[in-house]
Amino acid sequence: MKTQPLREDKHCLNCGTEVPERYCTHCGQENAVPHESFGHLVKHFVGDVLHYDSQFLKTISHLLFRPGRLTKEYMAGRRVAFVNPIKLYIFISFVFFLTWAMLSHDSHEKREKHSAQKEAAAKDQLPSITGILGAVKDSLKNNKDLARAVDSLAHRYRYDSANRHDAAAPVAAGSHDTATAKDSSEDQLEPGLAENELDPRKKYADVEAYDSAQAALPKDQRDGWFKRVAIRKLINMDFSDNFQEGLSEALKHHFPKMMFVLLPLFALWLKLIYNWKRWYYTDHAIFALHVHCFAYTVLLLAYILEKITGWENFIGWSTLLIFTYLVLALRNTYQQSFRRSFAKSLLLVFGYSISFAFVGAFFVLIIFAVIL
Repeated sequence: MKTQPLREDKHCLNCGTEVPERYCTHCGQENAVPHESFGHLVKHFVGDVLHYDSQFLKTISHLLFRPGRLTKEYMAGRRVAFVNPIKLYIFISFVFFLTWAMLSHDSHEKREKHSAQKEAAAKDQLPSITGILGAVKDSLKNNKDLARAVDSLAHRYRYDSANRHDAAAPVAAGSHDTATAKDSSEDQLEPGLAENELDPRKKYADVEAYDSAQAALPKDQRDGWFKRVAIRKLINMDFSDNFQEGLSEALKHHFPKMMFVLLPLFALWLKLIYNWKRWYYTDHAIFALHVHCFAYTVLLLAYILEKITGWENFIGWSTLLIFTYLVLALRNTYQQSFRRSFAKSLLLVFGYSISFAFVGAFFVLIIFAVIL
């Protein structure tokens, strides 16, 4: 690529240091004429992009097909040819969580649309069936026993439909009125005392009622601090929208933060199971970044393949592939036998699972106490 002509003045425009050749020895800026042509600007841009692409492609090929090699190269000081581990993690995790959220959102919308269509079809079918049964009843006035049987069948159909769709059934021609059918359904669906005991929203009208009930009890029979906070949250919580959907969306939103918290814990487990004097914590942190980048890449590819093919076993096979990669990466990075690496991989997965459970529970408590 053609370079810009040099300036006659040998002092750097950026820092003022004398520049003996093309680049400043103090700040690294090129001592070239500052006015660039459009063609030179485009060539410079393409050159930077191609350089980054070659660096990125080399990094990805080592990451995917040479377990542990990136970490060894970084520890050995050969770093210019590869993308920095932190930049690599940020880029891959961003692509992973963004794509995952988009695909899962599309799937959720499709399920909601399909469910709404089924429910609408069932509700549309209800008036026609009950109407037919009512008409049959009217045509059988001379046969009172048969008319009563048809009327009982229509009433039973309305009641079953109310249970399935949480709505009162339409009134059939010649059958009981809406109020009677609704009252009958509510009487049969009235929850028992045990269910009220389990659901504080049915047992107490509001938080004031719950506090009054607690104040009337002896101190040794009152709920503990945490239970009181949880019950107050439940009473005030609006369940008009889907609660499980809200909790699931909140967990999805905070899942990247959970994984970022788990990274140093993963490195800490490595620190515990390997030689403290030979390996620094930062070495384990670099290894953790590379392993997580590989896991995100494989899981994302597996998830995309599941969406394309409809076969739901790709995620399961990808977890097995990630564990195999972990064993090989530990063996190549820490230079131990395959048997030792396999045993330490099992120990590492066990410790990581414990950390995941604690971090997940912590985030669930935060979501429950603050967000919801």
